[in-house]
Amino acid sequence: TWTAPTSTVLNGQINLNTVISDVKVVYDDGAGVDATAASFANDFTAATRGSTLDLTSTQTNDGQVKAKVDVTVDTIDGYVGANSVAIGNKVLAGSNFTGSNLSIEQNNNAKVTATTNLTTSDGWGQVHGSATAIGNSAHGASAGYGNPAPLNAKNNQTNNANIKASVNLKTDNTNHAAFTSIQATAIGNTATYGSDW
Repeated sequence: TWTAPTSTVLNGQINLNTVISDVKVVYDDGAGVDATAASFANDFTAATRGSTLDLTSTQTNDGQVKAKVDVTVDTIDGYVGANSVAIGNKVLAGSNFTGSNLSIEQNNNAKVTATTNLTTSDGWGQVHGSATAIGNSAHGASAGYGNPAPLNAKNNQTNNANIKASVNLKTDNTNHAAFTSIQATAIGNTATYGSDW
C-alpha cells in the first residue's frame, strides 16, 4: 500500500505598518483602459502535488491597508475598468492527488479600505468599477483525481477593525455608456474549504 509523503509548511506573518497602493490614470480618449490597485498586509500561498500538505499558518495585521484607484477618461471608446483590492490577511492552500491538513489563524486589528473613483464624460463602450475590502481570507482545497484526498481544516479568524469598500462613479452622459457595472464588497472574515476525490 502506497502512502503519500507529507510536506510540512509553517508560516508566520506579522504586519505592523501601513500598506498603501495608489493608482491614478487620466486619459483624453480611452480605448481599453484597465487600472487596478491592490494592497495586502499578509499574503501566503502553499501548494503540493503528490504529497499531503500539512500547513500551520498564523497571520496578524496591525497596520492599515489601503488601496485606491482613480481613473478619469474624457471620451470612452471601448472598455474602461477601475478596480481596488485591500486585504489584511490572506491564505491560499491546497494539494493535488493527496489530502490536506490545514490549521489557519488570522487576526486583523487595523482598518482595511478599498476605494475606486471612476469619472467619464462621453463616448460608447463598457464601464466597470469595483472595490473589495477583506479583513481575513482563507481558502483551502484538496483534489484526489480518483485517489483519497481528505481535507482536515482548523480555521480561526478574528477581525477587530472597520472594513470599507466604496465605488464612486461620475459620468456626464449615461446614455452613451452601453454597459455600466459597479460593485463594492466589504467582508470581515471569509473562509472556503473543499475536497474532491
